[in-house]
Amino acid sequence: MPENTQGAHAPGTSGTAALRQKLTNRMWWAGIRNTGIYALMAFGGPALGAELTRAGLSWIFIIMGPVVFVGILGFIASLYTIPLAVTITGSCRKTLAQYSFDTFCPQITKVDGAEATKGRPKNMTLTLHTADGQESPLMRINPAPRRGPWHNPWPEGIENGLYIAGDPPFGAVGYVPSSGAFLFMQPDDWDATAHDRRQADRGRTARAQGAELTHRII
Repeated sequence: MPENTQGAHAPGTSGTAALRQKLTNRMWWAGIRNTGIYALMAFGGPALGAELTRAGLSWIFIIMGPVVFVGILGFIASLYTIPLAVTITGSCRKTLAQYSFDTFCPQITKVDGAEATKGRPKNMTLTLHTADGQESPLMRINPAPRRGPWHNPWPEGIENGLYIAGDPPFGAVGYVPSSGAFLFMQPDDWDATAHDRRQADRGRTARAQGAELTHRII
């Protein structure tokens, strides 16, 4: 894959710094929104059900029971994903402090979960293809933030191509311009790509170290 050039950025964007802030805002908003919705379902549902029961709607608990159950499960799941979300956000920010979105991959090949719509494949992986025919290693991706379980887990519009900031044998951040979606990626087989990392020159290695991409994160 072509080596990134510091200072370049995806056409139509306001630069890497602005995208880094946009990513952080999205992650915070998604976390607060999801936790708030599930907390309202879990803890507000019983109170609302009690009030409606006193108003004569005794059947309301038939409806509120499943709502409260889903809320409790969602609230626990939201709390469980906070550490991962913090890790991914930090890794994205560190990567974007060292690299810019200067490489466009007009084609991707989905591997695991290619047909998924509402399901959650254990690992979402893809291969990146540049316009000049270069191909990345098989990359494991983690959308930032992850989409809800009722949505297709793949970032919307990824089939139309994405910009990457980083060095694929170490890791990179992807940006899908058609939807504004972000994702973090690293080689799916970390050990198999160790040779590529050892072959990197000092400049590439130093930048990867600055982005803290010299070890597996996802």
